[in-house]
Amino acid sequence: MTFGPDHYVPVIKIKRGEKAALGQISPPLRSRMTPLLEIVARKPEKNLAAHIDTAFTNLARSVLGYPRCFLDVREIEADGPTAAATVFERAANSGMTFTPVTGVSRSADAMAALSHRNRGLAVRLTKLEFENGGLTAKMRSFLEHHQLAANDVDLIVDLGGVDDLIPDGIGALTKAFLADVPHHDRWRTFTVSACAFPVSMGGIERDSHGFVERADWIAWKDNFYRHRDDFTRVPTFSDCAVQHPRGVEGFDPRTMQVSATIRYTTDRNWLLVKGQSTRSIRSGVQFPKLATRLVYGHLKSDFSGSDHCTGCRSMKAAADGEPNYGSAEAWRRLGTIHHISQVIRELGSLPWP
Repeated sequence: MTFGPDHYVPVIKIKRGEKAALGQISPPLRSRMTPLLEIVARKPEKNLAAHIDTAFTNLARSVLGYPRCFLDVREIEADGPTAAATVFERAANSGMTFTPVTGVSRSADAMAALSHRNRGLAVRLTKLEFENGGLTAKMRSFLEHHQLAANDVDLIVDLGGVDDLIPDGIGALTKAFLADVPHHDRWRTFTVSACAFPVSMGGIERDSHGFVERADWIAWKDNFYRHRDDFTRVPTFSDCAVQHPRGVEGFDPRTMQVSATIRYTTDRNWLLVKGQSTRSIRSGVQFPKLATRLVYGHLKSDFSGSDHCTGCRSMKAAADGEPNYGSAEAWRRLGTIHHISQVIRELGSLPWP
C-alpha cells in the first residue's frame, strides 16, 4: 500500500465522464497511480440519498484494477457526519479498496474516516491551514488524540489552485508549506498536490487555440525531482488532471454559455482548442471538427498519436467521423485518459536511483 515519487496521485471528481476515464486507463498503468476521488458538492435541489446514488453509479467498477484509491467527502461537509458515514459505508459495501481522507481541522468526516481505516487513513492538509499557522502543533495533536503514528497515515499536502503562479512561485510556496510538516520520512506515503489548470476557458478566443503552462508539473520537476538528493524524501506528484479544483458544479446551462473545448496535455503545456457556444452550433457538430484540427490539422504536431492511449485512439476515431464523440462529457473523458497516461509515462521516463 506504500508508494514513492515515481507514483502518481490524480485528484478526480466523481462524475460520469471521469469515472469512465478511470475505467479506460491501460491496465499496466493502474498499478502506478492512486486516484484521489472527490464526492462533488451536492446541488440544493437534489437530496442527499440521490446525490450519493449518482456518485456510486459504476464507481466500484471504474476503480477495479487499481491497488487502492483515496476517497474524500469534504465537498459535502455541509451535510454533516451522517453523509460522510454513509459514503464510506457505501464504498466498503461495494467492495472498493479505498483509504478514507480527512483533515486535522475537519469535524464532519473525521470519525467516519477513522471507522473505516482498515486500509489506513489519509490526512489532507490545505493551504488555508498553512496560512492560519500552528500547523505542526495541530498535526501532532491530531495524531495523539486519535492514537495514530505517522506511518499509519498517507499525508497529502494540498496547495489547491495555483493557476495564478509561475513554477518558481509554486516551488517556493510548496517548500514553505513543507517546512511546517514534521518528519517527512515517517509518513506511510507523502504527496504534494497542486493544480495549475485554469479555472475557465475564458482566456481563449472562440475558434482558436492557446497553451497554458503546466506549472504544477514543471515546479515539481524543477524543485523536487531535479534536487532529489537534497531531500530526505521526494514527495509524490499530484494534480487535478484537466479540471480546476473549483470544478463546474455551479454551472447552470440554462443561464450560462459554454463553448466546445478540447483539453489536451503536452510535455509542458495544456493545449486548449476552443470552438463556439454550443447554443450557436451543436456540440455534436463542433467536436469532430475540433478533433480534426488536433489530429490532422495545424495542431497535429502536438498530438501524441493514436497509439499513445485509449483517449488518443478515440480522438482519432472522432476525427475520422465515428459517432458518440460529440459531447463535452465524452471529451472530458478522453482528455482525462490522455492526461493521466501522459503523466505516468513522464514519471516513468525519469531516471530513478
